[in-house]
Amino acid sequence: MIAVHSVIDEAVRNITLADGRRKAAAEQLRPLRQKDLSKYPSKQILEDKLILPVKKAELNFKAAGVDSGFVGKNLFTMDLVLIRAVAAIFEYENNKLKKSFYLPSYFSFPTPDLSSSQLEMHEFECSKSLKRLVEEVELSKRAIEEHNPKFLFIDGSIIPQHQDKPRKDSKINPMYHHLLSKFQELYKTAEKNQCELIACVEDSRGSRFRTILQDEIMKNANIPKILALDDCLDSVLLDYLLNEGERSLVFSYTKSITEHPILMDYEKEWAEKVRAFYMKPTKYDRPLRVEFLANGKHITEQVDRIASATYALSSMHREYAYPTVLIEADLRARLRPDEINVVYDKIIDKLGKDLKLRMRRDNRPFK
Repeated sequence: MIAVHSVIDEAVRNITLADGRRKAAAEQLRPLRQKDLSKYPSKQILEDKLILPVKKAELNFKAAGVDSGFVGKNLFTMDLVLIRAVAAIFEYENNKLKKSFYLPSYFSFPTPDLSSSQLEMHEFECSKSLKRLVEEVELSKRAIEEHNPKFLFIDGSIIPQHQDKPRKDSKINPMYHHLLSKFQELYKTAEKNQCELIACVEDSRGSRFRTILQDEIMKNANIPKILALDDCLDSVLLDYLLNEGERSLVFSYTKSITEHPILMDYEKEWAEKVRAFYMKPTKYDRPLRVEFLANGKHITEQVDRIASATYALSSMHREYAYPTVLIEADLRARLRPDEINVVYDKIIDKLGKDLKLRMRRDNRPFK
């Protein structure tokens, strides 16, 4: 018990010390808020200011939010996955919610997927994510075509993540490339319908902004290296630098597309357009990472439009900065473990006890 208290005390001490160092580092960086970055020779710096104000948009538009939930269960010779993707579409007028729509419906049973390919455990986990993303992307495309929102918000990144990419020799590699084609179809659909795709990452662990700050901006501004920044996440650093109603400069998703594990597999047209920034919609929550596709040379105008709409939809709770359409989509898409157990138990009941389909860990006689 003494050891536990010792670990707790050490954790509190280390967190407090790290917080103090980061606050001190942020104070050293505050002069950069007013710096004109246009004089700095760097392809990584895409705007003239490090920190910019955001004006809250008037709610007179239609916005959609898409999210999905999934649960999976192993049978001894096959795998079962339930996926539920939901699009919430909110139509606003004079800053009030006028109408709401849902795809496929307000209440919808999840889509079951049964696979007999007998995947290894890590492949099964990856395949669940890939199948969920395909459902989510296809529903996003449908929401744009049927409801024509001005903005479509995606929960998570605007591209698949590194953990979604299987090995080259994996059985599910074709599934991954199918997903990439679906993402790029979504981009084309959004562009054709003049719908702005906005991806919001709820708990970002990115460090791209901090890297640009250290390698490009601080170097050009002759600011000495600050050790406290070396292991600092973007969202943590910007929590000290940003005030409510402010955003960071916009930056490209990666320094090198050819070396990025996902964008290297994209068509060049889309890989070069992926951008991101951080913004702080509320005082009492961390900054929100926002990703989008650049549509031309006037990047600041586009970012201001995106940030303005995101700010308006993400500032309705002072301690939780997230777009309302995504909160609603998440509530409708969420799946509980008992929902898959209903399907699983019916399969077992119909087959009888002679077939040994239960995993050993699910069949323990001792609890």
